[in-house]
Amino acid sequence: MPRSLNFLLRVAVSALLLFLVARKVPIEAFLHSLTQVSLVPMFASYLLIPIMGYIDANRTKVMTDLQGMTLSVNQIVRIGFITSFYSLFLPGYLAGGVIRWHRMSRHDKMPAQALATIIFARLLATIVSVAVGLLCWYADAHARHYLGYGAMLGALLLGLMAGYWLLFMGKRAGAIAGWIPNTRLVPQILKAKLVKLLDSAGRFDQMHGWRLVSTVALLVCSEIIGIASFWLISYALHLGLSPVSIGWIRAYIALITLLPVSVMGIGVREGSLVLMLHAYGIAPAIAVTYSLLLLTRTIVIGLLGGACELWNILMFKESIIPGRS
Repeated sequence: MPRSLNFLLRVAVSALLLFLVARKVPIEAFLHSLTQVSLVPMFASYLLIPIMGYIDANRTKVMTDLQGMTLSVNQIVRIGFITSFYSLFLPGYLAGGVIRWHRMSRHDKMPAQALATIIFARLLATIVSVAVGLLCWYADAHARHYLGYGAMLGALLLGLMAGYWLLFMGKRAGAIAGWIPNTRLVPQILKAKLVKLLDSAGRFDQMHGWRLVSTVALLVCSEIIGIASFWLISYALHLGLSPVSIGWIRAYIALITLLPVSVMGIGVREGSLVLMLHAYGIAPAIAVTYSLLLLTRTIVIGLLGGACELWNILMFKESIIPGRS
């Protein structure tokens, strides 16, 4: 499917979902809820974003080191924010992932290792995010009345753990890499690249002991800070929700916005929040306002990435001026 058509379809999906949500939301109630937002906790939630970026870069550094890559923590931080910047204009998480892969791979000219790192990092981060969300759902006595939410998180966690076991434990990736050259199921043009990718993925079998514990600990810290950021925004809107309630809702929002069906999760996020917050008796207008405030958080992350990209451009121009070192 052409990229332009793909993008237009996602815009159409976002517009349709927003239209359906808007039919349930009185515009007066929505505008009134915006006037009730407290700005101090809103800005406080933004201040947590760079901390999350630095923590995520440190755990990614552990993974790139295993692959023999030489990216520094500061470089990984900038790549993460720059990816968020371009994701503001690109349809879906996968498009942003291509930007991340390009930036990471060109540093050491190790594309297979960079791709294996991105896949492993996303899978492990999603496992931790779902696990934390499931624990928050269980800790929320009110949420436990809605067994479907917990059941879906539990089933997803089992599926993700199975994928981790299959690809990154017990040298299975290496075994699959050894099988590929002898099969006709994989096109010849892809065999060499897949073997290299699987060989790189197999290195994460070494991710055990202190490496795995420290990486998971950093992921849990990032999740806690992310929950705090979402909770501060809910506090700014006076939702009256506890951090554990926000914890499982945030896990769902993170998963739903990964789906490549809309632009920046617009429409999908609003509809999901209207549904989930209804369980707490929160009106659709306030749920949509909360979604809008969360979107501003995404935009702030993107603006940080834009500043990083501008810095890169200026540094590049400075480096090519004659007489400059």
